Amino acid sequence: MTLRAAVRLARPATLPAVAAGVLGGAVAAAGGWPADALAPIWALLSGVLLTGASNALNQIADLETDRINRPDRPLPRGDATTRAAWAFTAVLTAAALAFGAAVNVPYLACIVLTIPVTAAYSLPPLRTKRIPLLANATIATPRGLLLVVAGWAAGGGFERAEAWLLGALAWLYIFGASTTKDFADTAGDEATGCRTLPLVLGPRRAALFVAPFLVAPFLLYPAFAATGLLPGGIGRWALLGGALAAVGGAAAAMLVRRPAPPGNGSPHPAWGLMYLQLASAHLGTALLFATL
Repeated sequence: MTLRAAVRLARPATLPAVAAGVLGGAVAAAGGWPADALAPIWALLSGVLLTGASNALNQIADLETDRINRPDRPLPRGDATTRAAWAFTAVLTAAALAFGAAVNVPYLACIVLTIPVTAAYSLPPLRTKRIPLLANATIATPRGLLLVVAGWAAGGGFERAEAWLLGALAWLYIFGASTTKDFADTAGDEATGCRTLPLVLGPRRAALFVAPFLVAPFLLYPAFAATGLLPGGIGRWALLGGALAAVGGAAAAMLVRRPAPPGNGSPHPAWGLMYLQLASAHLGTALLFATL
């Protein structure tokens, strides 16, 4: 397997949001760079490597689907064998666990829990990708809740209520936003028995389902600040939440206005805007906590 094929198996476009989540959580928990200066670095490497492993695993499981939806990916193209992809996944997972163990026990616990959840999404017998809403929940758990909590764990804040509250809001966001990737994949998903929301509801109704999740979680920021669950006062959280909700509103409008897939095998444009919004949420909360 070539280096180019390995990089494409890891899907680097998905990694910046993970990096932002880990580093953002660590900085937020410590109110700046943590006293254990290397912990966020080990956590960043661990989170990125584990995400790359889960992306490769997903491509192994989705080989038949990708022959239709993504024939230019390494496995359908023959640039990598399934055996090589499995080995690549195993190496990345082992490295992620090793770096995770160098952070602390709570961080490692988040990483260890992430592995079976991501496997359940892609692999039989569960393969929750086939089941509407359960697929969303399975993605939201590692990419939303556990990612945020792991970042806070790297900064020494695993037990803080803010970590779990922000993780829950990230879960809510990903629960809806994860469907944005499905609009461009309907042909292969239908052929291989994956009942995604665009197939079950139709593209427009699925877009209307997704739209509130791109906005509502961020509007809850000032509401939780008003109750004292988030520190720093309503104004700062209203500014951050309003900006993020505006980006989400733009993505939602784009999706509802034109829910049909692009037709060239590319993800829906709202998918890219969603990843930008997610990374901005992680970094924005880190900045807010660091300047309290």
